[in-house]
Amino acid sequence: MGTDMKATCISLLLLASAALAQRPADIAVSTLGGETLELDSLARRGPTLVSFWALWCSPCKQELRALQSLFETYREQGFSLVAVNQDSPRSLAKVRSYVASQRYTFPVVLDPNGQLLQRFNGQAIPYSVMLDSTGAVLYSMVGYLPGDEAEIEQKLRTVLGSE
Repeated sequence: MGTDMKATCISLLLLASAALAQRPADIAVSTLGGETLELDSLARRGPTLVSFWALWCSPCKQELRALQSLFETYREQGFSLVAVNQDSPRSLAKVRSYVASQRYTFPVVLDPNGQLLQRFNGQAIPYSVMLDSTGAVLYSMVGYLPGDEAEIEQKLRTVLGSE
C-alpha cells in the first residue's frame, strides 16, 4: 500500500471514529414542566425527532402543528418528539402560553442560548433531526413547507418498519 493510500485510510478511520464519538443525543434536557429528559433514553424506545423552533418563526409553528398529528399517530409504536424552543429566556411565559394554547402533548424544552441547536449542527430554524435507537442522527431537515410532514412520515414509517 502506497503512502498516499495509507494516509487516506488513516484519515477515513479518524473521521469515522470522530463521527461515532459525536452523539448529539447523549444529553439531558429540562422540559417546560420541569421534567428531565434524556434524549438517549427516548431514542432507545424508538425513533426520536428533535425539532428546533421559535415563536417568531411561522414555518416552525406550522411544522409543530403537523408534527403533533404524527406524534399522536405513532407514539404507541415508540416514536418520540421533542420540540426545542430557541426564544430568549424573557419569552418563557409566552412560550408556555403558546404551547398550552396549542395543546401539544409532546415535551417542549428551552434552548435560549442555542447550545443544543449547535450540538446538533443546526444553522437555521425550523430544523429537525431524526435519531435512531442508538441516538445517532438518521437524517436532518432544514426549513418547512406545508406537505413536508409527508416526507417525515414516510421516513418515520421506514424506521418503524411500517413500509
